[in-house]
Amino acid sequence: MVESAVGKRAGLDTPRAVPGTTAGGYLPALDGLRAVSILLVVVAHLDITQLVPGGFGVTLFFFISGYLITGQLLKSLRTRGRIDFAAFYLRRALRLLPAGLAYIVVAGAGFQLLGGRISPAGWLAALFYTANYCEIWQGYVSNLAGIRHPFNILWSLAVEEHFYVLWPAALAWLEPARDGGRRAILLVLGVCLAVLAWRFYLMDVCTSIGAGGASFCGPRTLIAGNDFNRFYMATDTRLDSIGWGALMALLEGRVVLVGRWRAVGGVALLILSFALPGQWGRHVLRGTVQGVALLGLVPWLSQPGSWPNRLLCLPPALLLGRLSYSLYLWHWAALMAADAIAPSSDAAWRMIAVSLSLSLACASYWGIERPMLRVRRRFGSHAV
Repeated sequence: MVESAVGKRAGLDTPRAVPGTTAGGYLPALDGLRAVSILLVVVAHLDITQLVPGGFGVTLFFFISGYLITGQLLKSLRTRGRIDFAAFYLRRALRLLPAGLAYIVVAGAGFQLLGGRISPAGWLAALFYTANYCEIWQGYVSNLAGIRHPFNILWSLAVEEHFYVLWPAALAWLEPARDGGRRAILLVLGVCLAVLAWRFYLMDVCTSIGAGGASFCGPRTLIAGNDFNRFYMATDTRLDSIGWGALMALLEGRVVLVGRWRAVGGVALLILSFALPGQWGRHVLRGTVQGVALLGLVPWLSQPGSWPNRLLCLPPALLLGRLSYSLYLWHWAALMAADAIAPSSDAAWRMIAVSLSLSLACASYWGIERPMLRVRRRFGSHAV
């Protein structure tokens, strides 16, 4: 990517050209990493959670989102000298809302046709991106025995949406052109460390005898229900997973991110993250260790030349990565349908779940996402 005249005059550091990118800055390997993340999530939900780290799949997706969104905002600052908030939020709405609304309406209506009940608060939380806190404080609990609630899956979309609301304004306020992004880097790093400290505090308070009812712990206490959704789903405890990706975008061009030993360190930290013992290791430290690991690993994987990069750039991986949003949504509806159709046969249940997941995701992608992509391009989107 060539440094623009605006960027030079503003004094804003411009990332070095990244080999393997298109003219718009597209990194094919990131779609491959999206494929990895969605595979981890879907396979884990096929009742083999103990063998496949589905939670890491979500963490990886958060990291990629933080990197890409921050990169887009920085590019706008370098080329235009400002962030076009109206265009940014319109592109985000066109990217997420059509498929998301289709899922909420169809899956919610299907659940109710089966006899399920969804409270007005549950509908509102799903529609207005507060499903994560609704799940923590109220719980999307299905009244149908053996059939999951269709809105359980929406929590991660709420976390991302909160990031989209907060980060563009914060970045514009920090005016990274003044100091080359140093204040923005310090802010993101500070937020990541503050979230870690907040998780430490929550674990200490919410697991203390008699303190589980504290308002910020949620009514489903950690003592009574052994329920750690407060750590896993809340924006205030997961924002650092997106923040580490944003930090990668801010550091590009300022420090050397790509390196074999950095990648080796990232792999070592990633392995360590899964070996951290106990509740403190899993629910407090793991997110931070994985964020730092990805900071060393993702830049290396994004560069062409290595065999992992070639695997990530294979056409099936790229296609699956582009299907990831629709597949994330609709695989949960497919699981719900499999719950209703084949509750007593694991083989039939998995066959229905997999085939219906792919069918619904493809229908959503080509019927909703692709047409919306053409509209997004009218408002400045450079998505492939």
